Formats: sequence, structure tokens, C-alpha cells
Amino acid sequence: GTVPAVRPVKGQVLRLRTRTPLLRRCTRGLVKGSSVYLVPRADGELVVGATQEEMGFDTRVTAGGLWELLRDARELVPGITELEFAEATAGLRPGSPDNAPVLGPSALPNLVLGTGHFRNGILLAPVSADVLTEMLLDGTVPEQARPFTPDRFEVTA
Repeated sequence: GTVPAVRPVKGQVLRLRTRTPLLRRCTRGLVKGSSVYLVPRADGELVVGATQEEMGFDTRVTAGGLWELLRDARELVPGITELEFAEATAGLRPGSPDNAPVLGPSALPNLVLGTGHFRNGILLAPVSADVLTEMLLDGTVPEQARPFTPDRFEVTA
């Protein structure tokens, strides 16, 4: 009861390889209601991600998840199915009850939280680090972090 319930959200990602790049920059799209992204790497790898599945702590790669990624990626870039398959992985993202980050002091003395970033962890890491640094050094919650403090989940009688 000291910290808000953060749940695991499964995400499957696949990696493809090509000698001739299909893309020169990151590409994002929405296909049949599902978000998909393609990230080209300098070595010819193309990262395709990611599913969003409420499956608890299950980190198995599934045929269905990979099929959805390939199907959606093919809608954006039709030549994708000709690429060499390199790898498929599944990981877990921390999701808060409202899917927004949880930043700030917890009910437990000396415990400051920085979690719940869900699909945007890598994107929010720099600003979260700045916010948490300010909290730890000054003992205050910066204005931009106030909507994300853990106390927003407290139930009042």
C-alpha cells in the first residue's frame, strides 16, 4: 500500500536485416488501431515494434504477436516481408493505473519513485532524471511533475 500498483505490460519486438536499407529514418504508423514503429539501424538491422499486451509477467514470444507486427509493418512498408528475420524478443513495461509516470515521494519515508512510464520510458528518461534529481537535491516537487506524484492514487474517505 506504500506505492501505487504498477503492472507489467508485455511488448514484443522483432528485428530484421537487410543489405539495402528500406528506410532512412524512424517510421511510425497506426494500422487498424494498433501502433507500430520501424527503426532502421546503421548496420542494416530494422527494429519493428511493439505489441501492447496485458499478460501479467508472461515474456514468451508468440506467433500471434509476431504476425501482428509483420502485418502492420507490411501495411506501412510493403517490402518488409522480403527481409531476413534476425530475432524476436518480448519484454515488460511498467504501467501505472492511469498509464502516466509516477514521479515523487512515496508514503514510505526516504523512498522517491520514478516508475510507470509505460510505452514512453525511453522518451521520458531525460526529463524524469531531471525531475527526480531536483526532488532529491531540493526536497521539492517541480511544477511539471506535480500531476504525476504518487499521491494522485490515494483514496480519500
